[in-house]
Amino acid sequence: MKSILNQSKQNLMLHVANSIIKNAKNDFTVKDCDVPTINKIPASKRIQTKPKENALSEYNVITRCVTEQRKSSVTETSINEQKEQKRIPSYCMKWLNYKYQKKEFVQLEQQFQKILQIQPEKDVVHQIERDLSRTIKAENHFKEIRNILTAFSVYDPNIGYVQGMNYIASILFNHAKQEWIAFWLFVNLIEQMEIRDIFQLSLNAINKYSKILDFLISRFLPKAYENLCLKQVNTELYIQQWILSLLLQFIPFEYTQMYLDGLFKQGISYFYMIALTIIKVFDKAIQEEDQIEILILLTSKQYSQLKWPSILALQWDINPGELRVLLDCFDSDTNTFNKPKFQTHFSQLTTNFFQFIKSS
Repeated sequence: MKSILNQSKQNLMLHVANSIIKNAKNDFTVKDCDVPTINKIPASKRIQTKPKENALSEYNVITRCVTEQRKSSVTETSINEQKEQKRIPSYCMKWLNYKYQKKEFVQLEQQFQKILQIQPEKDVVHQIERDLSRTIKAENHFKEIRNILTAFSVYDPNIGYVQGMNYIASILFNHAKQEWIAFWLFVNLIEQMEIRDIFQLSLNAINKYSKILDFLISRFLPKAYENLCLKQVNTELYIQQWILSLLLQFIPFEYTQMYLDGLFKQGISYFYMIALTIIKVFDKAIQEEDQIEILILLTSKQYSQLKWPSILALQWDINPGELRVLLDCFDSDTNTFNKPKFQTHFSQLTTNFFQFIKSS
């Protein structure tokens, strides 16, 4: 029964199709055996796929407008991004203002460009490039940081370039966004903190900074100092790495602004405060571990898990002026500390320091 109904439906459909097509100019009959091919479609009945000239012209105009809008949008976005990247943060300008006046900025930028024109020594450039390949935050700004370091090697040839400077320059550039700003901040740090001697890799200079840290640890953290001495963890073995990078290779970048702010404000006394706090944080390990483990801990770069906001905020009773007197008392030729020549330079800190030197 179903087959009879189906056959009748098919016949009806063929009949309707033939009736419609007979009204067309090219009369032909659809048969149940016909296979539709493209050649059987009359030219007059084919679908026109090519748009008319006017339509094509309008389409091109619209497409061009949209494309130009997109290009304009991308260009504006790129320009805005570049401006944002080059915008100098206000805190960097504040750091620069600690030493230079705003009216000097144009001259400072011009002077930096002139320094860049001077050819640095080839071995210095080679060493800088090698160190930058493994420097934090330098991968996307290789050229800029290299310029800062090579410029400094020309600016102060007596120091040139020393490993550890790469960390300082990298962090400063990532804050300042511009080479000349980062360069003069770099110069300012070294001159303000008066640590040129440490970058000259003087053993006497290492002795100077070590003795002062030993004194501060013995005064503020006597138990830790006792354990460090007992286990023969000499300060000279780790302080050079700390001071050559100003601890910037150990501090996570997100906390370096707070740290640098302290350095620019308080100078080297702030460095010693943070050094003391790190010893305090590792006090338990210093008590329990052996010499090798303690040294690995103190020179490891895995400090990211420390609570840096608390570390950077902790204050110690260290007077920057009195500490500067101690540093000035050092005679690099004899590798000894001499008592201040002027009575006004004496304080309780200097008295305690020379008692410590005498007993150690």
